[in-house]
Amino acid sequence: MIRNYIVMDLELNHSNNRYVSERNGVRLTNEIVEIGAVKLDEDLAETDRFCRFVKPSAYAKMNGDVRELTEITTEMIQNGSPFTDAVEEFLDWCGEDSAFVTWSENDINMIEDNMLYHGLPIDGLPRCFDIQPMFGDLIMDEDRSYALTYAVWKLGITPEPSHDALNDAMNTAEVMRVLFAGGGREIMEDYEI
Repeated sequence: MIRNYIVMDLELNHSNNRYVSERNGVRLTNEIVEIGAVKLDEDLAETDRFCRFVKPSAYAKMNGDVRELTEITTEMIQNGSPFTDAVEEFLDWCGEDSAFVTWSENDINMIEDNMLYHGLPIDGLPRCFDIQPMFGDLIMDEDRSYALTYAVWKLGITPEPSHDALNDAMNTAEVMRVLFAGGGREIMEDYEI
């Protein structure tokens, strides 16, 4: 039984050149620099928020394009928590009987890659559901990917500024509420990653 939905978003950084860091058999093309999440109860009421900058170990400086898009600076991530501390705190915050909800499979793939890169086990991660295809199925009646910003616009949701992990998680939570009101809760199992 799911007691808490953890609507999660990550901001990622990558190399400024073609270098790709490898450790523990994982080629880390994207390193997590920010974790944002909203905790929703069974009724989709918000009960808490989580946001942490993550100090990089693979790519110490923000890629210029990523910095421009996210407004996250090298100084911000250098003052962040080490990944192992940040992810442990995040998973503790998630609590028991939780499930991740993301906008696309990318975030769960990235958290798994980053954990494996740091030698952390991934077998204890919560179940994860991707509501991006649910939006396509329920709202657009098309089997294709849509940007979160489009979904927010299409559903008439007043958006939080995008490309910020917590704001994107909050926007995803709002989309989830609309989808659940339109029958999404009954078909949620179909969107497990």
